[in-house]
Amino acid sequence: MEMKQLEYLLKLVETGNYLAAAEALFISQSSLSKQILALEKELGFQLFDRSKRKIAITPAGLVFLRHAQEINQAYQAMLVETKPYKTTPALTIMAIPVIAQYGIAAYIAQFQREYPDIQLTLREREASAILPALNDHQCDLAFVRDNYLDRDRYTVLEVACDKMLVALSDKHRFAARKSLALVELSDENFIMFDKGTVVHELAVDACRNAGFEPRIFYASLRVESVLGMVASNSGVALMMQKVFEYHQSPAVIAIPLVEMIESRLVLAVLKDKPVARVSKLFISFMKEALDVKKTSRGYEP
Repeated sequence: MEMKQLEYLLKLVETGNYLAAAEALFISQSSLSKQILALEKELGFQLFDRSKRKIAITPAGLVFLRHAQEINQAYQAMLVETKPYKTTPALTIMAIPVIAQYGIAAYIAQFQREYPDIQLTLREREASAILPALNDHQCDLAFVRDNYLDRDRYTVLEVACDKMLVALSDKHRFAARKSLALVELSDENFIMFDKGTVVHELAVDACRNAGFEPRIFYASLRVESVLGMVASNSGVALMMQKVFEYHQSPAVIAIPLVEMIESRLVLAVLKDKPVARVSKLFISFMKEALDVKKTSRGYEP
């Protein structure tokens, strides 16, 4: 049994979908399936019931999952606690799934080119999983949204600022509008990002502040799925502008909201523990890179 097999299992359970899990792990669906089958063969029992269309974990799988979660947590904690003793400096960063939309992938690649001796690990997770991992010292730094973030607990560096808009079908009755107030959407079906994402909480709170409870017709972790449902005119979606622009989809248009609902992407580090030298190095690198971008391109984070 390998640790990567446990990681694959946990990601599959988290996403509930082979395609989404494979994309998050940066492997093919066939590789993921082979690893799960190999794990089941070694264990001697099935982890998933494949007689159903949707992924369903078996009773034996649930028992194994509990232990897999404990093993993975202990393993990640071990890596962090033993990091100071490694001859090769290491850095573990977690990020919400927006590394491409906000240019984080480019920053990571540049950092690796400038500091090839640092063993850097980047893991994508949802915010609901990242902050507990940061608190438990399973990662050194985290790229997260600042909404609902406890500033007394974290020191943050602002990386980008974004604003919420409404995405709707080009056949929607509001398609020709220049802007929309949230209250005008009170009778609409909402296509949402899943619970556990800050954008979900932000969208729900925005609707409640506008005086109504959103009728959630469909929810997904995948931007493509959300936009696909919007394109079919099954409902409208509240999403961040930069995410929409990166994933532009045919037959889907974006309309600004009258309300200004902002979200800042930040690099967060815990305040209650000493910041390791390699973490300080990355933070300094990010500050310099952001300053250069702001100066050369008139960039406003």
